[in-house]
Amino acid sequence: MCTFVIVSEKIPFKEINRLAIPAIFAGIAEPLIGIVDTGIVGHFETNSAVSQSAVGLGSSFYSIILWSLLQIRTSISAIVSQYVGKNKLQVIHTLIPQTLLFGVLLGLVFGGLGYYYAAGIFRNFYGVDAYKVELLDQTVAYFRIRAVGLPISMIVFICFGIFRGFQNTMWIMKASLVGALFNVVLDYTLVYGIGSFKPDMGIEGIAWASVIAQVCMMTVAIFFLKRKTPFPVLPSFKLNPVFGKMIAMSGNMILRSLALNFVFYLANNYAEDYGKDYLAAHTIILQFWVFSFFFIDGYSNAGNALAGKLYGGNDLKRMKLLIRDLVKVNLLVAGILAGMFLIGYPFLGEVFSNKALVAQHFNEGFWVIIVAQFINSITFTYDGIFKGLGETAYLRNTLFIASFGIFWPALIFFDYLEFKILAIWFSFILWNSFRGATLIYKYRRVYNVEL
Repeated sequence: MCTFVIVSEKIPFKEINRLAIPAIFAGIAEPLIGIVDTGIVGHFETNSAVSQSAVGLGSSFYSIILWSLLQIRTSISAIVSQYVGKNKLQVIHTLIPQTLLFGVLLGLVFGGLGYYYAAGIFRNFYGVDAYKVELLDQTVAYFRIRAVGLPISMIVFICFGIFRGFQNTMWIMKASLVGALFNVVLDYTLVYGIGSFKPDMGIEGIAWASVIAQVCMMTVAIFFLKRKTPFPVLPSFKLNPVFGKMIAMSGNMILRSLALNFVFYLANNYAEDYGKDYLAAHTIILQFWVFSFFFIDGYSNAGNALAGKLYGGNDLKRMKLLIRDLVKVNLLVAGILAGMFLIGYPFLGEVFSNKALVAQHFNEGFWVIIVAQFINSITFTYDGIFKGLGETAYLRNTLFIASFGIFWPALIFFDYLEFKILAIWFSFILWNSFRGATLIYKYRRVYNVEL
C-alpha cells in the first residue's frame, strides 16, 4: 500500500462549496428539464396520460443508453483529478480529445442502433403491446428524435467530467443552465407556440427542444475546454498511455450502469403492467427522485473531485475529514428537501397531471421519496468518494448484488403483496440502503486512518 502524507488541516468549506454549489445548480438543470417536459405533456388536452407514459418510456430507454456510455465521464473525471493531485497534467494532455472522439463514435453507433430498432425494443423489452398503437407510436417518435442528439450529449457530459476533475464545476453550471433555459423556452414554443407562431408539434416538439438544448450546452462546454484548460480539442493519432486505463475503468462503470438501468427497466415495466395511470404517476415520482439526487449529488461531486485530488497527492487523512463534513452537509440537504416535499405533498400531483387517478397514485407513493432523502444522502456521499478513488470494480460489484440480489427479489415480493406503486419504491429504498452500507464497509476496512 502507498505511504500517505499526514496533513492536519481539513478541506475548508469554502473550497467544498466552490465545487458543490455550482454542481448543485448544474445537477438540477437536467432533472428540471425532465420535470418541465413531464408537466407540459401532462396538460395536453387529449390523451395526456398516454403522452406522459410515452415520454417516461422514451426517456427511460434514452437514459439507459446515455448513462451507460457516460461512465466514461466518471473515469475521465477520476483520472484528471488524480493527475491534478500529482501535479502531472502533461501526462494526460492528449487523453482528453481522444476520449471526446471515442465518446462521439459510441454515441453515433448506439444512437443509430437505437433509432433503427426502437419499435421492436419498446414492444419486446418494455411490454408496449402491439394493440397500444398510440403509446407505441408516440414513444418511438419521441425516442428517435432524442437519439439524434446522443453524440452531442456524449460531448457535453464528457466535458463535464473533465471540468469536475479539473476542480471547476462553475463551467458545468453555466453550460447546464444555458441548456435548461433553452429547453424550457423551446418546450413551450414548439408545443403551444408564441403569438402567431403555432407549430403544435406535441410530443415531438418536447423531444426537439431537448436536442437543441444539448447543442447549446455543447457550444458552451467546448468554449470552456478550449479557452480555459490546457487540454486540446482536436485529437492526436498517437494513443495516450493512460487511454487503456480509462477504457478499463469505463468498462467497469458501464457494466455497473447496465445493472442500474436494469433496475429502472424493471420499475418501468412493473408500473406499465399496473396501467397507464400508474405508469404516469411513477414517471412523475421518478422525476422528483432524480431531482433530489442532483441536489444531494452536488456535494458528492465535490467529494468526487476532491477525493481524487487527495488520493493523487497521497493524503488519506484529509479525505477522512472531508467525508465527515460531506455526510453532515448532505444530511442537512436531505432534511431541507424532505421538508420541501412534505409541504408540497397536498398539491404536487395535481400540478403535474390533470387526471385524478394519476394524482391519486402519485400521492400513494410520494411519501417514500421523503424518507429516501436521508438514505440517499449517505449513499451518494460515499459513491462520489469511491468514484474519485477510481474504485470502479468495487462499485460495479456492489451494484450488481444490489440490483439482482436485493431490488429484484424485493420487487417480486412486494408485487406479490399487491403493493402496486409502493412495491417499486419500497424496493428502491432497500436497494439504495444496501449500496450505502457496502461502500461504508469497504472504506472503513481499506481507507480509514486514525486522526
